[in-house]
Amino acid sequence: MQPNNSAIMQKPLSELIADHLKQNIWNEKIQFGERLLETELAEHYDVSRSTIREALKILESEELVVSQARKGTYVADFTDKDAGEMIELRTLLESHAFMQAMPRLKSEDTKKLEGIVGQMKAKADEEDWNDLFDLDMQFHSYVVGLCGNTRIIKIYDSLQVQIRTFLMHLDRYYSSTHAFYHEHRQLLEALVSNDVHTLNGRVREHIEYVETKLLGQNNDIKYEEV
Repeated sequence: MQPNNSAIMQKPLSELIADHLKQNIWNEKIQFGERLLETELAEHYDVSRSTIREALKILESEELVVSQARKGTYVADFTDKDAGEMIELRTLLESHAFMQAMPRLKSEDTKKLEGIVGQMKAKADEEDWNDLFDLDMQFHSYVVGLCGNTRIIKIYDSLQVQIRTFLMHLDRYYSSTHAFYHEHRQLLEALVSNDVHTLNGRVREHIEYVETKLLGQNNDIKYEEV
C-alpha cells in the first residue's frame, strides 16, 4: 500500500500536507477536537503559513476540520449522529452498488479483490487496524466502481474521507482483526456466488453490524453527543 511516488510529486504541497494531517488524525496522533495552529504546523512542515492555510481549507472542505471565527481551526468531532448517518448512507449506496456490480464482475476483478482480501489476512495477523481500514476502503471502492452508475461512483468517491474517518472507530466493535478480515472474505464469496439474496444480506450485515453495536452500547462509547 505504498503511495505512487510519481502521483505524489504531481501534488501541490498543500495537498501533501493535508494528506499527512489526515493520516495523523486516522492514526490518532492528532485527536478529535484538537486545535490546529497555523504557526506550529508551518514550523513543523517548514512551509509558509499560506500553504498551511490552503491545507486546512482542503480538510475543511472534506469536513475533517472546522474553523471557528476568532477561535481557530479544530479537528471535527465524530458523534453518534455522524456514525448513524454514515451507516445509513453506506447501506443505501453499497447495497445497491454491490448488487449492480455482481453481474459485471470479471475474472480480473475477482483476482484484484482476492489480492486485497489476501493483504487483509496479513494485516489481521499483524493486528494492524490502520492498514486494515485502508484495505477496507480499497475493497469497497473497487466494488462500487464496478456498479456502472457514474453518479453513485462520484458520490461514493466524494465521501471517501468521511468513510475512512468513520472506519477508525470500528476496532472497538470487533472481537479481533481476524473477525473484520473474515467479514470481507465472506463478502467476496457472496459477490462471486451469483446469489443476489446472499450478497444483499452480507453487505447489510457488514455495514449495519456496527449500528447494532452502537445502539446496544450507547452508554459505554466515547462519542460526543450533539
